[in-house]
Amino acid sequence: MKNDKEGLAMKTPEGMTHHQLTPFISMYTPASESDKNKLSEFIADNRSQFMDVLQSRGCVVFRGFTPVGTEAFEDFVTDTLQIDSWNAFNSKGTPKAVANWLRKWSEKVLGAGDYRRYLGKATVQLGPVENSIQGPHVEGGGLIKRSRYLTLYCDEPGQERAETGMADFSSVYQQLPLALQEKLRSGWNEYLYTTSRPLKLLDKILLRLSPMSCSIDEKGFGLIKGAPCPAVAIVPGTDDIAVQPWAFARNANPQVLKAAQDVFSGRGELTTDSTADALNMRWDVVDKEGESQGWSPQEQYTLFKTIFSNAHLMEWQKGDIALVDNVRMGHWRMDGIQGKRRLIQIQSTPIDITEHTVPDTNPETDALPA
Repeated sequence: MKNDKEGLAMKTPEGMTHHQLTPFISMYTPASESDKNKLSEFIADNRSQFMDVLQSRGCVVFRGFTPVGTEAFEDFVTDTLQIDSWNAFNSKGTPKAVANWLRKWSEKVLGAGDYRRYLGKATVQLGPVENSIQGPHVEGGGLIKRSRYLTLYCDEPGQERAETGMADFSSVYQQLPLALQEKLRSGWNEYLYTTSRPLKLLDKILLRLSPMSCSIDEKGFGLIKGAPCPAVAIVPGTDDIAVQPWAFARNANPQVLKAAQDVFSGRGELTTDSTADALNMRWDVVDKEGESQGWSPQEQYTLFKTIFSNAHLMEWQKGDIALVDNVRMGHWRMDGIQGKRRLIQIQSTPIDITEHTVPDTNPETDALPA
């Protein structure tokens, strides 16, 4: 199916008002005060249309309806939206107490974390705002098996700024220089971590359960390598190609900061993202045999500047619900003042991203990297 944003039928359900914020974000609000309590009813009657809009554009936002509340949010996603929750970072569905313990453990072993916490098996409260702009990414971008959709709920917006940046990663791909398009089109993202401390016995046992491979250097530190993921992917159900970064790498962090400073110059002094700065991870682009293709600071800067230049900064309002296509759309946390900001996320619908790679015209390069 070829994507056609301009030709997409945009019949607005009765009782709703439609606003096209950007070519990739469709917003629906209640048409009158009496319609504020009818969100579930509207979605039940028009679910297939909303899902078509989500796939073809990238993001659907519901604003101005009676807030569903944090406690009822997971039921809203599974029962009303009829989307199966599944978290790429808690793929086995362990209870929240165990998932939070493992999250804290991984933050200590890897050296950093953004301090998100599980409210349920798949329901997560996102991390706090800092004086930095996060690297743009798709959620779970360092994993082959990741979530197709994200649903976000704003229980409380931040005190000042603290928006979520969003960009259509298929549009970003089209705007990149042709040489960089070709590199990413045939490239694979490879992420290599060095642990923050020598590994203990428990660390080694837990790491054997992870989807990543681990070796140990002569000083006892772990070298953790994720399976290479395609640098670009075809958005399922369309012909669109979208970049698939996961920009939390230390070697890419200076370029994220420089691009953010250049594009968002009116936001005052910015610092480097603390997660990527503390996380000893290196991001490389390799070929199908796992050989490095080079991933220069200039190429990284070009990618990040193109993403930031195409951004919509979502200024959250209490009760907002956003459905996001996690292949087409990328996102990141902007800087600001945290205040009582409480943004809740549910991932859903697992996919194998390697099943959505751009077809290779060379039959001799079918093998995936080791």
